[in-house]
Amino acid sequence: MRILYTLSLAVVLALMALATPMEAVAGNPPVACFNLTPSTLPQPPSSADTLVRFRFVGGDDMLYIPWAGNGTELERLFILIDRFHDRIAEGRIPIRVDGYCASLPTRKENLKTAFIRANRVKSELITRKGLREEHFITKNHVSDYNGHKDVVVVTISVPAAILVPVTEGKTHPEQEHKQEQASNTESDKDAREIRIAGKDVPKEAENAFQDTCKQQPGTVIPETPASRYIAVKTNLAAWAGTIVNIAADVQVGRHISVELPVLWCPWYASGEHAVKTFTIQPEGRWWLSRPGEGHFFGVHAHMGWYSVKWKRDRYQDTGRPLLGAGISYGYLLPFNAHWAGEFTLGAGYANTRYDTYYNIDNGARIDTRTKNYWGITRVGISVVYRFNLKKQ
Repeated sequence: MRILYTLSLAVVLALMALATPMEAVAGNPPVACFNLTPSTLPQPPSSADTLVRFRFVGGDDMLYIPWAGNGTELERLFILIDRFHDRIAEGRIPIRVDGYCASLPTRKENLKTAFIRANRVKSELITRKGLREEHFITKNHVSDYNGHKDVVVVTISVPAAILVPVTEGKTHPEQEHKQEQASNTESDKDAREIRIAGKDVPKEAENAFQDTCKQQPGTVIPETPASRYIAVKTNLAAWAGTIVNIAADVQVGRHISVELPVLWCPWYASGEHAVKTFTIQPEGRWWLSRPGEGHFFGVHAHMGWYSVKWKRDRYQDTGRPLLGAGISYGYLLPFNAHWAGEFTLGAGYANTRYDTYYNIDNGARIDTRTKNYWGITRVGISVVYRFNLKKQ
C-alpha cells in the first residue's frame, strides 16, 4: 500500500508540474499564446509582410508614389493605421518615425534631408488618416538603415494582447484589460513590431508638413524645395530628323522654370527629303509640384530659319524667320537622382513667308507664298540631366 501511495503521489505531482506554465513557477501570472502567423495581419500582406519599403531617390526629399512600388507600400501602411487607429489616437500605441539619410556630402545636409522626409511621412498620415503630431516619436539619423541610405522607418509597436489570441473560450473583459495594460509596458519581446521603411510623401501634404515642422520645438522649418532645379537635355525626336539640339531648363520660381532649346542642322542629310535649320523655341513652364518633378504646362514661342527639301521642291524662308507661339503639356519621369526622361506635346500657331524652288542644284524659283499654320508645334522625347543645385 505504501508503495502504491508513493507512486500515485509522484504521478500527481508530475502532472501538476507539467500543467503549470513556467511564468507561474517564476512568480509571474500566466500569459496567453498568440497566433503571429500572416493570417492575423491585415490583408493583403504576404508571408514576408513585416517589412515594407518606400524607396527614396538619393538626394531628393520627395516621395514618388508610383515609383518602385511605393503606392502599394503606402496602402499597406494605411491598412495598419486603420486597424489600430483608435488605440493610436488614444496614445496607447505610439508611432515611431526614424528618418535616415547617408547619401549627401555633409552631416548637416543629411540631417536636414532626413528631417524633411520624416515630416512628410507624418504629414501624409495627418492629412489622410487624421493623426496629430503628438502621436509620433521622431528621430533622424545620418546613417543608413540596413544598407539603404535614403529611407524613413515607421515602427508601430502592437502589443501582443491586441493581436488575435489562440485561446479556448472567452477572456473576461477585466482580465483582457489587465493583459493589455501589462503588454503596453512590456519590452520588445512581448510586442509584435510592424516596421514600415519609407520614402517621402506627396506634395498634397505640404501644408500639414509645414504645420508638423512648427509643432516640433527647437527645429527650423527648412526651405521647400531644398534645391534649385537646373537641367540640360536633348530631344531624341529632333535627332530622329537629323537635327542637332540641346536645351537648358532653369528654375526661376517656386513652380516656374524657363527652358531654352536650340535646334541646328547645317547640312542636308538627303537629296530628296532633308532639312537645314536654326531654330530657338523658348518656353515658360508651370510645374504642378515643383520644377523638375512630375506634370507641367508651358507657353512657348518659336523663331526659325530653314531650307526644306521635299521630293521635287525645296522650300526656303525669304529671310524673315518663321514666327509663332503655342501651349504645351509635359511630364518629367525621374530615373534616379540626376537622370530623367521628359515627354512633351504642344500645339499653336506659326506664320512664315517662303520661296519655292525646284529641288535640284541651283534650281529656279517657282513662287513665293505666305503660310499661316495651326497645329502641332512642339514634340519632345528628351533625355534630361538634373543638377539639383542646393540653394544658398
